[in-house]
Amino acid sequence: MIKNIKSARLSPYKLSQVINEFVFNTPARVCAEKLGLNKNTINLWYGRMRDGIANLPDPDPFSGEVEVDESYFGKKKTGKGRAGTVQGQVAVFGLRERKSGRVIAQVVEGVSAQHLLPLIEKYVLKGSTIYSDGFGAYYHLKELGYSHRVVYHDYMFVDEHKVHTNGIESFWAYTKHLLSTRKGLDYKSYQKHIKEVQKRHNTFSNKKLRLLLRRILQNNE
Repeated sequence: MIKNIKSARLSPYKLSQVINEFVFNTPARVCAEKLGLNKNTINLWYGRMRDGIANLPDPDPFSGEVEVDESYFGKKKTGKGRAGTVQGQVAVFGLRERKSGRVIAQVVEGVSAQHLLPLIEKYVLKGSTIYSDGFGAYYHLKELGYSHRVVYHDYMFVDEHKVHTNGIESFWAYTKHLLSTRKGLDYKSYQKHIKEVQKRHNTFSNKKLRLLLRRILQNNE
């Protein structure tokens, strides 16, 4: 139970129910119907939890073996999109540390080397081994102090030396599944939704996620 929520319009019990539905990724409309609440009220509390998660720090820089990849979200649009994206979709860059299984994901304005290499340098310690596909943005990783192993997806997805990006690609599938029920997301909102998925993935436990959300809401009062 959550206590001392002075400005809340929900009882501690109801708010605990809302947190639980958020943990299970229940859409706001469905949550409102289940709990007999207004959808706007649910959106308010869901938004507070997402904002709190988005303000949390990313994991410490990765080391060892790290997979990197880029993906696209949102419906394809006709006409000219943002530079480096696919027909105006939202571009997201992801990194996964194999040893811990943790992921860092970030919305990016483009997927050229000038966009992605600074993020790799920020989030991956020098001397680490980076696994990527054959995308040209990663071409200069060795010059930056990394060991770079490449799998060419035109020919294979895993080579005989276990060079692959299956882990980060699995994260993309997980992300797209979680976001599939969230219709009408605009570009500006994607970053906090991506960070929410990152935290869900890295937490590994619904119980730990509930405790985190309670702390976030208590700290915002």
